[in-house]
Amino acid sequence: MDNLSKLKDIKPIVSIPDTSLYLFLIFIFIILLVFIYLFYMWYQKNKKPIYFFDLDNPKQTAYKLIEIIRDKDGSEEYIDKLHNYTYKKEVPKFDENLFNEIINKFNLKIK
Repeated sequence: MDNLSKLKDIKPIVSIPDTSLYLFLIFIFIILLVFIYLFYMWYQKNKKPIYFFDLDNPKQTAYKLIEIIRDKDGSEEYIDKLHNYTYKKEVPKFDENLFNEIINKFNLKIK
């Protein structure tokens, strides 16, 4: 019995609060937010604008195409071809072959 009297100072089990699960979930949430933000930035950088061209108005179409070609550092060859439709009061009907060639060359998305 002498041994049992020595064991009376043992305390009951105390629960220790564990917040590791909450910290892990917060960490996962922050990582997801970072990935969503990076994907959004990548999408904004790589999305192609949709252009609308009115081929019945060749002057306006030529000006838009010249602006797009200059923004994309395109060749002056196409700009020279498009100058036939600019700076004149009366312009000829827009050449659809030239239009399709420019659209395909500069990979434009049209509506």
